Amino acid sequence: MPHCFKSLFIYVLFVSHAALAGDIKEPKLLSDSSYSEYWEQQFLFENKTLATSQFLITNLPFSKHHGIMVGTLKEPSKDSIIIKNGRKKTGWFYSTEPAETMSIFQHKLIADEKGYLMQLHNTAAEVDVLFTKDYQAINLIPKNEAENLPQVTLYAPAAQAYGRWRAGPEIGGAGENGNWLDLGWGFGYGLHVVHTETPNKQLKKWIRFSGLTENKEAAPILHIFETPSGRQIRSLTLMQKTGKPTTFENITFKPITPMSWQITGISGDSTMKGEIAISEPLDVFNLKDQLNAIEKLAAGSMADVERHKYLTTYQFTLTTGESVKAFTGNALMENIIFGKEQKKRPRRRR
Repeated sequence: MPHCFKSLFIYVLFVSHAALAGDIKEPKLLSDSSYSEYWEQQFLFENKTLATSQFLITNLPFSKHHGIMVGTLKEPSKDSIIIKNGRKKTGWFYSTEPAETMSIFQHKLIADEKGYLMQLHNTAAEVDVLFTKDYQAINLIPKNEAENLPQVTLYAPAAQAYGRWRAGPEIGGAGENGNWLDLGWGFGYGLHVVHTETPNKQLKKWIRFSGLTENKEAAPILHIFETPSGRQIRSLTLMQKTGKPTTFENITFKPITPMSWQITGISGDSTMKGEIAISEPLDVFNLKDQLNAIEKLAAGSMADVERHKYLTTYQFTLTTGESVKAFTGNALMENIIFGKEQKKRPRRRR
């Protein structure tokens, strides 16, 4: 990446922000056969382009601690561009000098005291995203949770971003000889997940709702984890420009229509109540559709993941003993479905 692009972004974005230290820590590299660990990033830009990436380390039958990077770039009204590469243990690395860096093939996720840089690069496309971390990490599910859920941390709960991309020869572009296309400003988040079982043994569904900070005073973040047994674990946090995030308990999540929900949560003498509604679909991504026959065989049930992404709106009120405050905005919402739903066999008529 040319130095001027990074320097300009850091000057514009970080001059008024006290960025926090990086959180791209060394992979745990567990020996369990069902171990997997990933760093995931999602950003929605001002032209409604959605850019995502997942830097995954996992144990496959033929390759222990295998590294895989799967990224997507979805422009409005166009098919998703898939950026994907996998490498065995010798083909990826983690380092802390000069900055915390996760590198799989030519794809990099870098963290330092100024913020984060995501670089995706193969013959399909190149995508560069610089993003901030203005808030402390949120530990959504701690290690050794009672129901053996994955360990989940929002390392960048609400990030501002700036991005660009260019098409590679695989999709008819000029690659490194081509011109960069600006994605402009964007908003999103980064999270870190550690599985000690195959994902569909730990989760049935995972609903994510992440308010886009933009220049709003506050942004809600909701995660709902549903286990195979049907139990739900809910996490609701209100990120604010000033002061510490507010976490809520006694969280309810009730459908109003198939496209909208009511949410409530309590924190001490404060109550947050509001509605979220889907305004438009953004993307549907099925991991198995992107794998070849050998990869599908190796990944097994790990590949049975379907993701539905939406742009949503929200309207909330925060009621305390002293005031009632309303706030509205846009949010990324995702419904992730793990494993195949069991279908009933049709009975034969005799």
